[in-house]
Amino acid sequence: MAVAALGAFSEVAFFNPVLGVFIPEFEREFGWSRTEISAAVTVGSLVGAIFAPFFGPLVDRYGGKPFVVGGCLIMAAGLICLSLMQEAWQFFVIYAIGRGAASGIISLAIGVTVSKWFIRKRGYAVGLTFVGTRCGFALLPIGVQLLIQSYDWRTGAVALAAVVVVCGVLPALFWLYPRPERYGLEPDGDAPLPPMMAGQPRPVREVSWTRHEAIHTKAFWLLTLAVAIQQWAGGAINLHQIPHLVDSGLTPEAAALVISVLAVFGGAGALFEGLLDARIGARWTMAIGLLGSAIGMVILMNVHSVAMGLLFAAVYGASFGMMVTSGQIVFADYFGREALGAIRGTSAPIQFSFNAVGPLMAGVAFDVTGNYLAAFIPFTIGYLLAAAALAMAQKPKLPAGRELTPVIEPAG
Repeated sequence: MAVAALGAFSEVAFFNPVLGVFIPEFEREFGWSRTEISAAVTVGSLVGAIFAPFFGPLVDRYGGKPFVVGGCLIMAAGLICLSLMQEAWQFFVIYAIGRGAASGIISLAIGVTVSKWFIRKRGYAVGLTFVGTRCGFALLPIGVQLLIQSYDWRTGAVALAAVVVVCGVLPALFWLYPRPERYGLEPDGDAPLPPMMAGQPRPVREVSWTRHEAIHTKAFWLLTLAVAIQQWAGGAINLHQIPHLVDSGLTPEAAALVISVLAVFGGAGALFEGLLDARIGARWTMAIGLLGSAIGMVILMNVHSVAMGLLFAAVYGASFGMMVTSGQIVFADYFGREALGAIRGTSAPIQFSFNAVGPLMAGVAFDVTGNYLAAFIPFTIGYLLAAAALAMAQKPKLPAGRELTPVIEPAG
């Protein structure tokens, strides 16, 4: 789980809060508009949408290690190339491939791998794992900002590449393992089966649906819609919150501090998700996070001081941490572990397509109107609609004619 958390920390290098630190530098050096910069995020999300359906079933089959290691190597190489870029087309290509690897390969592989190791404790485990993401949000933007101030943005990109290799590639290469049954272990750290039961069918602990069965349920599409809307709004806000805070009167250093505090509360929210998930399930925990995020958006639209920025960081950060962590769990809660990679991979193109539109929409809104309200108001409404979709997403019944049968899983 610690290795997965380090992988989650590393993928933040190509996530929007870090890119948000680079936006003012790109504007000054290249004269790019925020629409142009946001378009690169759009392309990257679409690349992730292409990657995920292909790699999801492979994660089920081979485990997460090759995909976390390979994805982090792609990101590290992309950051080195980013430090050398001179033209807009180079930025588009680099960011498209790097972000596609982060969202469509690494995040999927980490979430699926951890979900396969836990059933009862899945909420706690995934929450702890994605504290790594919140730590990345807390440390990497402000770290890059300090490097930019002391050196330049190109040095910041090279430093990010080193972080990805040390925290993402090396630990996963040596210590990231697939599902526990391959090693004679049980999910949740439970005691192994007695030797006398070796070779016999394992007791059923949760229902596991096939991809074909899952996509024919209303719940699958409602879950997909809720997560897609969350990614539509959340991705855009992650990218544009630093520029918005600076436009609202905060210094770049104060804005970076607000985002770091937001990430700290996001980590707390991810841990709190585990407590709520054990009591009310990922569905309702995510709905609470969505409602809290809508409240946070109202605060963001009224930020004009550091104090208001910190209030936004507390409310939105905690809610966002709950919401995103639940989004990693909710498909496993509904459809089990066996085909989780394939199921999430099928949902991913819709989610990433929404995620692709959000940042571009916010960039266009700013360039046309001079502020972000034309985008932030729809995002707030979107969070409320996603919560409503979850409220309607009742867990489906097992398809007719299929019984709960034990699965024989070889230890080797």
